[in-house]
Amino acid sequence: MNLSQSINPTDLRDFLKSEGWTVVERGLRDRLYVLENPGFPRRQLVYPMDMSAPDYNESVVSVIEKFADIGRANFRELIYRINSIKDDIIKLRLFSEYQGSSLPLHFASSVVASTEKLLKAAACTVVRPRANHPRLSLAEATQLVDKARFGQTEEGSFVINVSCPILAMDVQGSLTLSDSDQPFVRSVTLSLQRALQQLTNAIERDKLDDLVEDLKKSAAPLVSANLCEAIGGMQDDLIGNSLEFAIQWSPMRKVPDGLHTGRIKIQRDYFSRIEDVRRELRAVEPHNDDTFIGTVERLEGEMGGDGHRSGNVILSLLLPDEGETVRARVTLSVSDYATADKAHMTNGAYVRIRGRLLPGRQPRQLAEMTMFELLTK
Repeated sequence: MNLSQSINPTDLRDFLKSEGWTVVERGLRDRLYVLENPGFPRRQLVYPMDMSAPDYNESVVSVIEKFADIGRANFRELIYRINSIKDDIIKLRLFSEYQGSSLPLHFASSVVASTEKLLKAAACTVVRPRANHPRLSLAEATQLVDKARFGQTEEGSFVINVSCPILAMDVQGSLTLSDSDQPFVRSVTLSLQRALQQLTNAIERDKLDDLVEDLKKSAAPLVSANLCEAIGGMQDDLIGNSLEFAIQWSPMRKVPDGLHTGRIKIQRDYFSRIEDVRRELRAVEPHNDDTFIGTVERLEGEMGGDGHRSGNVILSLLLPDEGETVRARVTLSVSDYATADKAHMTNGAYVRIRGRLLPGRQPRQLAEMTMFELLTK
């Protein structure tokens, strides 16, 4: 690993300062960062201020190794933390006993898509607070997702790390969080932390009804139906998983006093209650009766006495007005099932289907189907 290309001297300095080390002024005259810590009076951390210095890489490696030894930290993890010092890092950890070391691919894909939706929902709440966002397509939400980065995973359970550079956007949100001087991205991560804490507290204290009523009356609710839907997309009935949420806050901005900054555990029995909140917050939840374009993801039909298959099929549908995809289940006749089978076995094939897409957790139910056809090129 060529650290001289990956770690900036000022980022390393700011990281060490956030860990209690102070810069010795006299070292600056010699173009050196010399840092001391009163907790370790006989240790100094020294490296060049200039990345072009011949011994820059060697010195940085030595500093990180010394710091890792002092704090009993992992060397590679420290590199990641230093490179992400300007980011709030959202950590989502999945716990499951299902097959030990693997997840169904369709569920892993759903979790990643739901993580994006979670971030968009929080951004929309900061810009335009409401109990339900008809669409998550506000420019600020889209820009934030574009700026976010999918970080390296961690050893242990299944972990998603999303780095959000706190100074990436020059936008001012309208949600009042009593810390209006915070950058927009930090306001989004603060909103997300507070919303999930509010939601889990209400579940654990059996106060969900009170929470829903307060959210409906509030002019600036933190919890939205969209946020609840995103959380629901991170649970699978077959796996029976739970979810842990945490944020590694950038030390470049102070976290408000009194904020609960610890991990938030969403146990598997919480998901059904969060779904109830989603339904309540979507005051008038329309049943989408529309024509959809999509792909056939899985065939679940059974063989009939006549030797032909029919039954359930899992689709991935593009929502016409939202620019998002959802997984949906539909029950097909023998002839339509044969069409679905052909689409499933044909690379790049799409189907067109007309019906009523019912609300709920994915895969959602597609009812009252009136058309199912294979699109030809």
